[in-house]
Parts: sequence; C-alpha cells; structure tokens
Amino acid sequence: MSTALTDLITDDRVVIHRDVATWQQAIAAVAEPLLADGSITDEYVEAMIDAVHRFGPYIVLSPHLVLAHARPEAGVNRQAMSVMTLKHPISFDHPENDPVDIVFCLAAVDADSHIQALKEFVVIAGDRPLQEQLVAAATIQEFQRILRREG
Repeated sequence: MSTALTDLITDDRVVIHRDVATWQQAIAAVAEPLLADGSITDEYVEAMIDAVHRFGPYIVLSPHLVLAHARPEAGVNRQAMSVMTLKHPISFDHPENDPVDIVFCLAAVDADSHIQALKEFVVIAGDRPLQEQLVAAATIQEFQRILRREG
C-alpha cells in the first residue's frame, strides 16, 4: 500500500527557514531529520549529492522546488520524507527553475510504495501559490496546516 505525503512528513521532519549557502548544504540539511530518526544513512546523503554532480540539477523539478533523492540501495532503511524551507533562496545551477526556496527529501524503499506521496508532491510542484504559502509558514504547525490544507 502506498503512503500519503502527509503521513511521511511528520512534524519532526519539517525544517523551517533554514539558512544555507550552497545546494550541497541544502541537501545535507533537509536530510538531517531522516538521518536523526534512522530512516537513511550518511551514504544516502552522499549519494544524493553525488547524483547532482554526475547528472546535473535534475532534482529541481519545477520552479523554486527540489526533490532530493537517490536509489534505495544507497542507504534507505525505511520509507520517509522530509521538507525544508529556505530563509534565503539558493541556486542549484538549474537553467530555468532557480532560485530554489523549498527542498523535499524522499527516502524510498522500492519503486512503488511512495507513489501516492509522489502524486501529492506533483500537485505541490505545480502550485506556486501553495509553495509560497509553505515557504512563508513561520512555524512547523503552520506549515503542516497549509500542507494538509486545513483552514
């Protein structure tokens, strides 16, 4: 069974207004909650950064938004997702979608179990007003209310 995005992004996996200087720091910072709870290993963080070095900024999926990820065998212990809003937008050297101000990190255990979460992520990726509300959220609770579209 596929897991919903809002089930994967628990309060302890939301980072608000983090200040980073580089895309490498952004990937490492968004991965911190998943490292802390044991969902991923340090090798997974290295694999996400290495993939961008090797293949370019393909993880910048839409204007202003990144989905950091790597292959499950790179160090995923259990399915999880984290998200981070940036205090100051940064460049991932993407020709069209920079600057980035919201970064998601997906830890998938296989090819199928995260499909529902990705469907919900695609809606966010295509909705800049929703992204702007998420980026403007001052607290984790506010971010979660916006993500869950609760009044």
